[in-house]
Amino acid sequence: MAIPVGRRRLEVREDRLPLYGARTAAFAAYAAALVIGVALVAPALSGDEAPAVGSAAAEPQFVEVRRGDTLASLAAGAGVSVARLLALNPDLGPLGPERGRTVRVR
Repeated sequence: MAIPVGRRRLEVREDRLPLYGARTAAFAAYAAALVIGVALVAPALSGDEAPAVGSAAAEPQFVEVRRGDTLASLAAGAGVSVARLLALNPDLGPLGPERGRTVRVR
């Protein structure tokens, strides 16, 4: 009996070619997704801090309460929520501010 010498020749069957193409496309899509993911996450992981959009050390803004003003109208005029307005002014009562009083809105 003869012992085969060398490597067995790789036979590429034509009916399996679409399978090889699909595997190659899947690998290419995975590699592209990995590169895009790293590109999106890398800036967040770098040591450099991006400048904040809203400055934390912004100057506070105040509004003088006029006749007919309510917490909701003051908040809407300043572009903040009523909860934020109450957080900035913890001494405001449930009836709202008195006329002539200065209220912090930012």
